[in-house]
Formats: sequence, structure tokens, C-alpha cells
Amino acid sequence: MRVHITSLYGMMGVVGVSQRRTAEIGRQLGFNELGIFRYPVESDTDSELSKRYDGISAGIEGGDIVIYQSPTFNGTKFDDYFITNLKWRYGQTVKIIILVEDIVPMMYQGNEYLFPQIIDMYNKAHALIVASENMKEYLIEKGVENPKIYVQNLWDLPEKVDTSITPKFMKRISFTGNDGKFGIMDAFPESNVALEVYGSDKREDVPQNINFNPFISDEHVLLNKLREGGFGLVWAENEHVRNYMHYCNSYKVSTYLRAGIPVIAHKSISCAKLLEKNHWGILADTLEEAVDIIDNMSDEEYQKYIESVEKVGFLLENGYFTKKVLNEAIYGLYVND
Repeated sequence: MRVHITSLYGMMGVVGVSQRRTAEIGRQLGFNELGIFRYPVESDTDSELSKRYDGISAGIEGGDIVIYQSPTFNGTKFDDYFITNLKWRYGQTVKIIILVEDIVPMMYQGNEYLFPQIIDMYNKAHALIVASENMKEYLIEKGVENPKIYVQNLWDLPEKVDTSITPKFMKRISFTGNDGKFGIMDAFPESNVALEVYGSDKREDVPQNINFNPFISDEHVLLNKLREGGFGLVWAENEHVRNYMHYCNSYKVSTYLRAGIPVIAHKSISCAKLLEKNHWGILADTLEEAVDIIDNMSDEEYQKYIESVEKVGFLLENGYFTKKVLNEAIYGLYVND
């Protein structure tokens, strides 16, 4: 018996990186990797798709476990074909766990019509791993009937940081990435608290306390820059994006926590309970509220956040959120507690 885990190639950005990191953590647990390349699946004939599936799944045998990272962004047709053919070829002898990392109809407006197909695919699995408790509840409402659903909570970030850098209390909030879909700069208040933006185009029509910095592609360099101090912002004024953040795991949360600084997030974020219960950051209804909390914070209060965040940094560096949920899902295939 072997455990296999899929990994996505040919996909840039956070999606590709996160899947490959999850597969690497799986390899540390002794899993075999099944590489899947992103390609224009619509150009395949049924025969070509069948051959592609055969090549990916050649090492799978009866009795094995397959952890399928979804979506592959090859389209619902590809994902469903893979799962359906595993079940057709091996019946119940191969156990399938779908690791739901994103849901296309929730990410992109206008794709809601895909939901019935996706829910049907999820119901073919023996277990699901989802991002959050909110996601779990939502999928059950949508028709998921699988009784074995496990929650990941946070993305791991197995990257070293310079521990000689001690985060300092600064009235500074950092935001990484392009602000285009988030709408933060249009809502950020003029105040004593600075917003340091990494990766967005410079604008002249914003308050003077918003500073623009070049995009930092080297993750190690970025983490150490963030580690200088202040706070990390995970926020969206855009209603659709904010709603999705209520369900999905944001890689930004893990980035800031791994850097060693507390997070600022909207109260509706998927990991709100974790952030609050473990003192990893500030939850607010508005950016004005968050800025006001920071403006009136003491150094002593900030250091308490730093002490709490440093502990979770160890877990993120060593892949413990992913290891925990993978082990739980595999254990649950064979044991009813």
C-alpha cells in the first residue's frame, strides 16, 4: 500500500507554489508524487485525455491512497475525469482524498454553473480536506454528503527567516501584492499609521501615509523585510473578494505570521477564531478601526503579539498544519473514532 499526492506544474504564482509545497510535505511523510501539468485540456480528444490519465496514474495500484489537490485549473472536465476513472478502474480498493484548496465558482463570478459538477466530484471521494470550518459548512449546504471532512486552517510556509531580526513596534502596516482586486488604498485613512505597499503601481491620488515599494519576488528577502516590525494586512474592500476570504485560506496570513509579525484582518476572515484565540493579530470591521487600535497600542501590547506569533512560525516553517490534516484524513479512512 502506498500514498500518492498530486502536484501541479506549469502554474505560476501562489497556486502552483502552494500545491508543490504541499506535495513536498507529503514526500516528507513518505508519499509518492503524481505530477500534473497545466495545459489546454479542451484541445484533447477523449483518447488523448485517457492516455494522459494513464501516464499520471501508472504507479497507482489497488489498495493505495490518492490525495488529489484540487483544482488543477485544467478545468472541471479534467478533475472529474481523473477521479471518475480512479473509481471505475479500482472501485473501492483505492481510497481517494480530495484536498480542496480553491473552488473556481467561488473565486470567479460567472462560474456558479460549475457547482453541481464539482459537488458531484467531491461526493465521489472517500474524504475531503478543506480550508476552513466555514468552507466545510458551506459545502455541506451546497450538497456535499461526505461524512469525513477535515480542516487545514492555514497554509504552511517552509521558509527560513533571519532570527537575528527582532520585530519592533512600529505604526506601520505592510501589504504584499497588487491592490487591484482588494481596493485597500481607496479606503485606507490618512493617519499616523503608514501603509507600506509592496507590488502595486504607484498612485498620486492616495493619502501621504501610503508608501509604495517595489515587488519583492524573493520570498526569503520579503519575509526578512516584513520581520522588521509592524503589522501585515489581509483585507479586501471588494465584497466578492472579502466573501471568498470568509471561506478560503489566504497565503498572506501565513506570510505575515511566518515573518513573525501580527496580522490585521477583517472579522469575517476564515481563520478569525484562530487569530483571536491565539493572539496572532487584530480583527476589525473597518480599516479605520484597525488603524485606531494600532495608533493607541503600546509597545508592551505589541510584544505580547510577537511572543504568540513566534510560536506559530515554528509550525508553519515545518509544515505542521499540512502534516496534521493529511495524517488525520488518512487515519480517518480506516478508523471510526
